Amino acid sequence: MGGIVKAVVSVATKVFTKGNPLVSLGVSLFLSWALRPKEPEIPDFATNEFDDFEKGILLNKQSNDSNIPVIYGERLTGGTRVFMETSGTDNTYLYMAIVMSEGEINDIEEIRVDDKVVTWASALSDGTEVEVNSSDSNFYKDSTSLIRVEPHYGTDGQGASSLLSTLSSWGSNHKLSGLCYLALRFKWNQDAFTGIPKVQAKIQGKKVKTYNSSLVEQSASYQTNPAWCLLDYLTNARYGKGLAVSEIDLQSFYDASQVCVTQVTPYSGGSDINIFDCNTALDTSKPIIDNVREFLKGCRGYLPYNAGKYNLIIETTGSASITLTEDNIIGGYSLSTPTKNDRYNRVIVGFVNPDRNFQVDEVQFPPIDDSGLPSSDRHATMKTADGGFLLEGRFNFTTITSKYQAEEMSEVILRRSREALSLGINVDFNGYDLAIGDIVNITHSSLGFSAKPFRVIGITFNQDLTVGLSLVEYQATHYTWASKTEATAVPTTNLPNPFTVQPPASVTLDDTLVEYNDGTVIVALDVTVGASPDSFVDYYQVEYKLSTDSDFIIYAQGSGLNHRVLNVIDQKVYNVRVKAVSSLGVSSTYVTANRTIIGAIDPPSDIEDFSCNIINGEAHLSWEQIPDLDLAYYQIRYSTLTSGATWQNSVSLVEKVSRPATSIVVPARVGSYCIKAIDKLGNFSVNETIIATNVSTIGNFNNITTQSENPNFTGTKTNLTLDSNLLRLTNLGSNGTYEFASVIDIGAVHTSRVTASLSQFAENPSELFDSESGFFDAKSGSFDGDSPSNSNAHLEIAISDDNVTYTDFKNFVIGDYTARYLKFRLVLISRDGVTTPVISQATVTVDMEDRIQSGNDIVSGATTKTVAFTNPFKTDNYALGITGQGMASGDFFLVESKTINGFNVTFKNSSGSAVSRTFDYLAKGF
Repeated sequence: MGGIVKAVVSVATKVFTKGNPLVSLGVSLFLSWALRPKEPEIPDFATNEFDDFEKGILLNKQSNDSNIPVIYGERLTGGTRVFMETSGTDNTYLYMAIVMSEGEINDIEEIRVDDKVVTWASALSDGTEVEVNSSDSNFYKDSTSLIRVEPHYGTDGQGASSLLSTLSSWGSNHKLSGLCYLALRFKWNQDAFTGIPKVQAKIQGKKVKTYNSSLVEQSASYQTNPAWCLLDYLTNARYGKGLAVSEIDLQSFYDASQVCVTQVTPYSGGSDINIFDCNTALDTSKPIIDNVREFLKGCRGYLPYNAGKYNLIIETTGSASITLTEDNIIGGYSLSTPTKNDRYNRVIVGFVNPDRNFQVDEVQFPPIDDSGLPSSDRHATMKTADGGFLLEGRFNFTTITSKYQAEEMSEVILRRSREALSLGINVDFNGYDLAIGDIVNITHSSLGFSAKPFRVIGITFNQDLTVGLSLVEYQATHYTWASKTEATAVPTTNLPNPFTVQPPASVTLDDTLVEYNDGTVIVALDVTVGASPDSFVDYYQVEYKLSTDSDFIIYAQGSGLNHRVLNVIDQKVYNVRVKAVSSLGVSSTYVTANRTIIGAIDPPSDIEDFSCNIINGEAHLSWEQIPDLDLAYYQIRYSTLTSGATWQNSVSLVEKVSRPATSIVVPARVGSYCIKAIDKLGNFSVNETIIATNVSTIGNFNNITTQSENPNFTGTKTNLTLDSNLLRLTNLGSNGTYEFASVIDIGAVHTSRVTASLSQFAENPSELFDSESGFFDAKSGSFDGDSPSNSNAHLEIAISDDNVTYTDFKNFVIGDYTARYLKFRLVLISRDGVTTPVISQATVTVDMEDRIQSGNDIVSGATTKTVAFTNPFKTDNYALGITGQGMASGDFFLVESKTINGFNVTFKNSSGSAVSRTFDYLAKGF
């Protein structure tokens, strides 16, 4: 098609660029995506015009006559600074107006400053001022927004920026009508900016008019459809061709728009996408015809001029409109195959990739790994067919931003280049029925064609009234969407931002006592800084102040992570903040912490590693020395509870174990041992450390009885007063006793497990809150008082078999007791004469463990046999099992008179007569 096509393109270009075409006899004018200038060869490791423009569109330029791009679809763009001015004390504020594109656009999705996405306090909207959200660590510092923006979407009637109008140099007539621009105000901060900020915006571009199926004009809207974007460019008089709508075949544009939104599945499991989209930043400095060609390239379009109107045709699948045979073909023909320069075994397509920050990216067909393709589609196979030569074509598409659409385009180009016979013929009047882009069947015996489809790409009207056709082979399979491989997520390169410093990981505060050689003890505030993960931190700055002060004091600047502030004041609140500073002098945000100084009033540390070893009835207790400098001694208490024991509900066992001792031997008991440390001011450890012991094996116990004396405590009281259901000493100078209201009788002499629980607390009547003088917080000692260490209450037990003769009362220990009668009493002791134990609950529980009695080889005799237990049970609710020996068929037995002392059994035969049998039995109960 060589000479014919060149002539057509030459004439079409001249007419399109100079004015409305005048169709005269001889040519039908059109532009085609397939007929573009040959791409120059790209040197290795270099860029071309496409790369340069796409990089440049992301930069900020300073100009008053720069070309303004037109954005269709979605693109990231830099913009042109058309106004800058500083204001405020020491030029604190920088005001800026940046023109982004022609308007009216649909939306601004995000704004980036110095390549960082800004988080705004509210959504961006046309003509509305917005500040940075407090969650944005890049541009919200010291509780202040560093950026304010007022976007303008570029309507022709938009007003002047209210943000810039605060300056005398920006008046009400400075509207930038029809232009999308950003009005910005930056507040200087050395940790955020080092120069004029670079501003970029991701824009949903031009709103364009569309037409429905009835060719009724619709309101302008956001579109990525190439047909409607091209229509806008052709008809816009400001930046486009300025054609009248009457010069456009709207039906062809509507039909093309429907082809563009054909849904295809990009890869297995992927969501459907349009087969064609238009996302471009149009370079308005280029000739209009070049920009039109970019539109057509991205959608495989033709723009023929027929019958006084421009038509848009998308190259896609179709069927022949007519068939031309040798009867219709006049004269000879010109048949050619693609030359080596137009035939490819590898096609590389350049496109703009949003996933790579809207930089130029490349795909190719066949892909580098083409092992999944049929053998005929593999690069090595095609290269061999081409004589071993690498035939590589490179094509750039400025309107494509989808990797999958780019891959499809590279595949179509390659297949068309390898299967594209060109045929030039003259035909009779039937050729007048054809238009550019039509498919026609050719039947010609000399060529071996039988209804072979070709696409019309050029038409000439000859003076002898014949029609010259320029045809290219049509293959429907070229346009069948091939499923792609899902794009892998390639990690982006994340170099550290020199103007963003990661703050310290943490700051931890503590206070401690420091003892000098002369015995002087002072309080110090310890500051521990968690290292910043930032590799470029040079030092940390530590600042502190009393909470009542206004200004922080810089205490330290250095790389150390541990700092000690001496001579801080007890019970005062200190505020501490720390920031990291880089080698460039850029500071991070502060990490803060507060601390109320405890110092000398801090209770001693809790005891750790408290252990107990039972040896021959003795409990060997040991623990780890606490580190407190003001430790005085340790105190040990005891509770009969093996779990749930507390300091208050336990009794004093050892009043004082002086430092530096860390062990003591006490009587072994079932229950819990509790220990606390006491400092020189009488402060107790906050928490007791408890260890429980159990010297008896726990069996299967059954509750016999539980006796609770509370709340009425009706037993015999000696030197005790009951008030509000609480027992207290009446005379603190002597002990008091309380005998339980009744003796526990378990019915017979049995061995039973006896446990008890005692709830008590200590009370010093002279330490009533209202009777104290001075400040409450200034008083030494524990918040809850120290009375528990000065009083004691314990339980005692006496036992008897006949309720007449009892043993002496002795300290009660949880264990097994053999007796019928159990008697209990409480003993209350005040050691300081001012503190009384207060009893709120006293309970005793008697349990008996399941036991087994058995007998074997017992002869029943031919009568009722009585079996007596050697140790009677407490109840007759025991389980009994009997096994007869030598039982005859039909034999059975009856159990009668089952009592706590034994049972009767009678064996009988099948006739019901008593018989003698030998048997074994087993009884389980309590």
